Amino acid sequence: MLEAVPSGRIVGLLELSLALTSADISRYQEAGIRLTETTDCRFGPTLADDYQGRGVGTLAFPLVADVARRLGRTRIILWGGVLADNARAIRYYEKNGFRPVGSFAAADGMPSLDMMFTS
Repeated sequence: MLEAVPSGRIVGLLELSLALTSADISRYQEAGIRLTETTDCRFGPTLADDYQGRGVGTLAFPLVADVARRLGRTRIILWGGVLADNARAIRYYEKNGFRPVGSFAAADGMPSLDMMFTS
C-alpha cells in the first residue's frame, strides 16, 4: 500500500500474488508459455489518478521485483492483463521491463494484452 505523507491518504496499492489462476495458466499456455507457481507470480498495481505520471510506480516496481526474486520467482505476469488501448499503462510496464506475450478478450469483451517481466 502506498500512502501520501503527511495526509495519510492512501494513493496506491501494489498487489503481488504467488497464486496463479487457471485462466492465466490457460491464456499463457495458448501463447506457448508454461506458467508454474514455483517460478511465476502476478502483479497488480493501482494508483490514484492524480499520482499517475509522477514516477511513483517507477520507483515502487523495483521493490516489487526484488520481493518476487527473494521469494524465488523469476517471472511476473500482470494481474488480469492490461487493456490493449491503455497506452499509458503499457508504456509504464514496458519501461519497467515487461514485454507483451499474447492478447485476449477480457470478460467484458475488451481487447487486452498479457505482459511478462523476466528477472
